[in-house]
Amino acid sequence: MALGRERHPHIRRLLFMLWLVAVGYMLCAQDKPPAAPTLTPTEVQSLRLQVRQKDAVIAKQALDSAQAKFQQALADLNAEAERVKTENKWDKSVAFDMNDLHFTAVAKEPAKDKGASAVKP
Repeated sequence: MALGRERHPHIRRLLFMLWLVAVGYMLCAQDKPPAAPTLTPTEVQSLRLQVRQKDAVIAKQALDSAQAKFQQALADLNAEAERVKTENKWDKSVAFDMNDLHFTAVAKEPAKDKGASAVKP
């Protein structure tokens, strides 16, 4: 029998290679997580979910519309404040408080002497 094994050494190599391939395949297959099962709600549950989803979409559209209207109202308020400044011939630096609807003159810094030094003895 020992003589037969020596005549066909390529069969042993082939079997060893097949064994390596099989082990490699099994190791690679273990790396993949098992697929999560798909869970399906009942028809009534699915319809309830669809209604809630559509409610959320409608609410988002209303929110977007309200936000756009709010931004436009703020822009109109600021434009009107600029108009008041112009009508009263107030300086552009006058500040407008949109919460209290008050205008405040911004104090100007006194002119600094260019020749005077910052540190006096």
